[in-house]
Amino acid sequence: ESNPPIRGQGSHGMHAADLDGDGKQEIILGSVALDDDGTTLWNVNMGHNDVGYLADVIPARPGLEIALGYETRQAKNGICLVDARTGEIIWGHPYKTTHIHDQGMFGDFVPDNPGMEFYSAEQDRTGYWLYDAATGELISDENIGGLSPHAVYWSEKTTKAFIPEISYRDRTGTHTNQILEYGGAQIGSIQGTIVAIADVVGDWREELIVSYKGELRIYTTTIPTTRRRVCLMEDPLYRNDAAQQSMGYFYPPQLSYHFR
Repeated sequence: ESNPPIRGQGSHGMHAADLDGDGKQEIILGSVALDDDGTTLWNVNMGHNDVGYLADVIPARPGLEIALGYETRQAKNGICLVDARTGEIIWGHPYKTTHIHDQGMFGDFVPDNPGMEFYSAEQDRTGYWLYDAATGELISDENIGGLSPHAVYWSEKTTKAFIPEISYRDRTGTHTNQILEYGGAQIGSIQGTIVAIADVVGDWREELIVSYKGELRIYTTTIPTTRRRVCLMEDPLYRNDAAQQSMGYFYPPQLSYHFR
């Protein structure tokens, strides 16, 4: 049709997962989810979102949740958490936003805060917000890594470290990336442009796949751990997310279960 109801609701990447428990996967285009028969499962109808992560954010709540950040101007809820089955907004940023830009950062990377965190920022860098992803409680309004840091399982802990923003326009592949814990402690560094993050070795920590001066490099942590976990790639959502890194914006993969 000339003006279908899902027009303008797409994002820079898609997610595939069974949202309604029928054993078949749905497709999340952005602000809208398509059921396995091609019909609209739900439509938030808030326009184009730059940020989009699907995970088990609230373990006590059945199913998955989606963290969204909107490029389109919003009077409220420009940063929000949505029920992946129904599209219901669970919590939202209470103030207006102009252009939440790039990928933000999502995952459990604040050691003193239980559960996952959601970090997003305005394109013009006039606002930065770090939320408790489950409750919507504001943890910080400080810049902790630019518009698009990368969270990664790197240490012996089950919380993530992160790599501050390197502009996606910088494709020289010659820069050095610091790997930091929340609060600023450096626990590693790599060189090159990050093209994928995934547990490809299989010890539950993640590897950083980069391009560097004509090379394809895989960096792995050298920090030992006594923790034993199933390889993250065994999780279908994580595996799909790892593949979806090759299109659109760079969204590091998430799990369909609560990681402890």
